[in-house]
Amino acid sequence: LAEVPPLIVTAILAVEDERFYHLHGIDPVSIVRATWVNLRSGGVVQGGSTLTQQLMKNFFLSDERKFSRKMKEAIMALIAERKYTTNEILENYLNEIYLGQRGSQGIFGIWEASQFYFSKPLSELTVGEVALLAGLVRAPNRLSPYRSPDAATKRRNIVLVKLLDDKKIGRASCRERV
Repeated sequence: LAEVPPLIVTAILAVEDERFYHLHGIDPVSIVRATWVNLRSGGVVQGGSTLTQQLMKNFFLSDERKFSRKMKEAIMALIAERKYTTNEILENYLNEIYLGQRGSQGIFGIWEASQFYFSKPLSELTVGEVALLAGLVRAPNRLSPYRSPDAATKRRNIVLVKLLDDKKIGRASCRERV
């Protein structure tokens, strides 16, 4: 984790789990919000998972969208938060997160994604490139710059605006392009 540029962590947390350092595995507010949105829409359109829950799902569970899977995920996240430090969980998440496909091979972890998408190490990424990687987390295949450049650009810009609104970057950085 010490080798990860801070802006990458900041960007991923900003769009995936803002309260990561203040929770203990689950986020009741996000769960209630997602449940409300999903009930109103008549289907699953929003998730309420923390990074810890996502990590547990990726390691141990399937992608099936069932209440029973979400319950297992939440219990496992609570156990993981008791057993591991927050930084250990974040480090594992950054190393294991799925960020797209290279043919039949998955791209896992931010280091591999940096090499695949930009052919350079994390330490050399621009603000726009960091925002693009952070934006991929939500839907790596749908938001891939190779498959859908417009969707990738739109999501990258959402991340840049979020970082600007949170005062994590300045206006000049927000205007930066990949």
